[in-house]
Amino acid sequence: MGDILRSMAVIALIVLAIYGIGKLFTTSPGDQTRAVDYVQTVEQARPSAGFALLAPAALPAGWKATSARFDPAAWHLGVLTDDKDYIGLEQVTLSVDRAVTRFADGSTAGGTADIAGSTWTVRNGPRGRLTLVRHEGELTTLINATAPRAVVESYVASLSTS
Repeated sequence: MGDILRSMAVIALIVLAIYGIGKLFTTSPGDQTRAVDYVQTVEQARPSAGFALLAPAALPAGWKATSARFDPAAWHLGVLTDDKDYIGLEQVTLSVDRAVTRFADGSTAGGTADIAGSTWTVRNGPRGRLTLVRHEGELTTLINATAPRAVVESYVASLSTS
C-alpha cells in the first residue's frame, strides 16, 4: 500500500507542475466580443429598405456594435455600452403584439415615454430588461436593453434615418 501512495504522490506532483507551467504561459482571453461595422451595413441597407431605417450616426466612446442584420422586412442593430450593457434595436414589419411576443416575451406594460418628439410604450421585462416600443404604419420599432433607462433614452434620441 505504501508503494501505491508514494506513486500517487509522485504523479500528483507531476500533474501540479504541468498545471503551474501551463498557467505561467497562458493569458486570459479578455473581451472576446467582436465589433462589427454597422455604418457600412446601414449605408448598404437604406437604399433598399422599404421603411425609414433607424441608426445612430455614431456610437458614444467605448460603445461597440456587436451585430447588424438587414433583410427587406427587418433591421437589427445590437450594441454594447462602455459598461457592457446591451441595447438592441429591432425594426420589423410585424404588428406590435407579434413583435413583442418575438422580441420582448414576458415583458409587461409600464407606461409611455416621450423621447425626441416621439411617444414610446415602455415595457418592463424579466431580469430588469427595459423595452421601448413604437408603431408607425406597418413598422414596429423595439428597443430591448439591459442598460439604465436614461442611457437607453439618450441612445433612442440619437437615432436618425439619415
